[in-house]
Amino acid sequence: MDGQVTVVPGAMEAFGATAAALGAATSAAGTVDAAQGVAMAAAFGLIGQEFLAAYAVAQTNHLHSVGQLAAVHAASAASAAAGLAGYSAADAAAVAGLGAR
Repeated sequence: MDGQVTVVPGAMEAFGATAAALGAATSAAGTVDAAQGVAMAAAFGLIGQEFLAAYAVAQTNHLHSVGQLAAVHAASAASAAAGLAGYSAADAAAVAGLGAR
């Protein structure tokens, strides 16, 4: 390979948009999960205190992981946008350099 890179802007934009959508959907799913915990406390009441205590720990860990996954998707979207901007700027500079000759 001679070090050439080919970037398809539309594909990179689509990847970024998909990553952003996945981040938003993952975050929304975490919000729904958090709301379920409140409903469980009302359903089990005093009888299920030990279960609810164990569930709360597991749910906290789960929600933390869901938040991390949503952040990874958001960071992927931001990286795609920044990468595309960099490639576009380099491409524009190369084209301008060709026109100056």
